[in-house]
Amino acid sequence: MPQSQQRIEAFFLASKQSEIASLKQLMASCTQVTQVSNLIHELQRERGLSNVYLASGGTRLCDQRLAQIDSARRAEADFRIGLEQLDLETGPLAGRARLFNNLAHVLHGLDALPGLRQAVDQLELKPEQSTQAYSRLMESLLGVIFEAADISDDPEITRQLVAMFNLMQGKEYAGQERAWAVSGIAAGEFSAELLERIGNLIEAQEHCFSTFKEFALQPQLDAWQMLLEQPETDEFMRLRQVIARLTPGAGVPPDISEVWYDLATRRIDAMQVLERELADLLLTLSDERVQQANSDLKNQRASLASLQSSLESSADSQAPSPLTLLLGYTSALPPAGAAGGADWVRSLYGLVQQQAESLKQMSSELGAARQALSERKLLERAKGLLMQYHGLDEEQAFRTLQQSAMSQKKRLIEVAEKVIADVERIKGGHKTARRAPN
Repeated sequence: MPQSQQRIEAFFLASKQSEIASLKQLMASCTQVTQVSNLIHELQRERGLSNVYLASGGTRLCDQRLAQIDSARRAEADFRIGLEQLDLETGPLAGRARLFNNLAHVLHGLDALPGLRQAVDQLELKPEQSTQAYSRLMESLLGVIFEAADISDDPEITRQLVAMFNLMQGKEYAGQERAWAVSGIAAGEFSAELLERIGNLIEAQEHCFSTFKEFALQPQLDAWQMLLEQPETDEFMRLRQVIARLTPGAGVPPDISEVWYDLATRRIDAMQVLERELADLLLTLSDERVQQANSDLKNQRASLASLQSSLESSADSQAPSPLTLLLGYTSALPPAGAAGGADWVRSLYGLVQQQAESLKQMSSELGAARQALSERKLLERAKGLLMQYHGLDEEQAFRTLQQSAMSQKKRLIEVAEKVIADVERIKGGHKTARRAPN
């Protein structure tokens, strides 16, 4: 076989081998996603219980908090074991740079957990300080899910990662709502700032759950609807409305802090069940993709061997010319038993073209999921600019974008793009004026 034809076959097979390597890395990422999901859930519960403990001066839910810390430690141990199994040396590392950097940030936060727990034990922190510390760690953990979705090249797996990320992000906002509301109830009153914060978290949840429903499959949508129809959800919503109608400084019976915590926890636990179903689906999908890709590679090797055998046994054993392809042969494969140099070129080109069309279709199907990921990046960048130039915290920045979108009757992402463009224009013109979006 001419050397050029050998190179054609080598690159053709290398394409599928590269796909298999990427899918194996994606399968490892999906396993990591499951472990991150479990760890986040346990830390969310610990955060809420810590708030009740702090707000009550260490008199409420003490034993439950200690038991929950043990559960969180076990989840953390599983997460760390999973990290040890990640391949950091081989494969396309460039695409995973942000993922690895995020994991390093997560480990730094986990190393600080014992100190945070000790400070809570000794009542050295206010509930809001504890909440913010836990929430920063949760943000880093959620970043692992986002980066796993961002490096995925499989359309269906990417869509499910986007669905799962938004479910988990919405669930994290629900956990923050639980924690902040517990602080107000246990303290006996809500400040205007706290009521606004809770309102912002509710709106942020709805934004995430809307994106989740856009990318989730029908079984997950059915499960979500069942969650909304649970009696516990109705009770939670009624208590949420009671809090929303409170006036700043109005007295609240501290005893209902445990009622609120229990209802909010049941709601979040129901989300966790759905989250685990999504995680299991991701593992199943990634395993199926690897098996299918290996089967495809085996079939491709067999097809190439069959073509070469046909060429060698053909009366026309003269090496085919690439001109055959340039003169306009179609990509259709010849019938079984066909031989000859021209048929060999056409058959090999057919295999290459089929693989190219498959890759092209995958790229096209990735479009919607990639768009959602891109919009999230833009939204985070716009929030960061508002925080940097206007001294806002993250929730205030998000609320500013929301209010601008509603007043201008525009999509949230359109307002975010305008904020970014305005800042870039000001920086480009060496101006120092700072103004919020109109």
